[in-house]
Amino acid sequence: MIVEKRRLGEDVLLVVEGDIRQGESASFFAGALERSLEEGRGRVLIDLSRIRQMDSSGLAELVSFLGRFEEQRRELLLVNPSDTSRELLRTSRLDARFSTHDSVEAALAVEA
Repeated sequence: MIVEKRRLGEDVLLVVEGDIRQGESASFFAGALERSLEEGRGRVLIDLSRIRQMDSSGLAELVSFLGRFEEQRRELLLVNPSDTSRELLRTSRLDARFSTHDSVEAALAVEA
């Protein structure tokens, strides 16, 4: 798994590539989210377009961090989820819980 971090003004974009599954990749993903939570004050956008597979542990990390971001009155936005990520969010009925956007530009256009 690869996580590339980019600063977009006060916001942060995490471009995630590979699989988010139980074990090392889910822990690595959680570490990237933790650092983004601790280091910034703006929104965090997660580009999921390059995710091949995400299992329930990857989804659990997203849900856990969504709550932590909300506690700090910050936003965690999903950008361009792959078809498999969209399907996982839909079947777990979490698609309504996350703010999901088709592009980085569309996510940034949403007022914080």
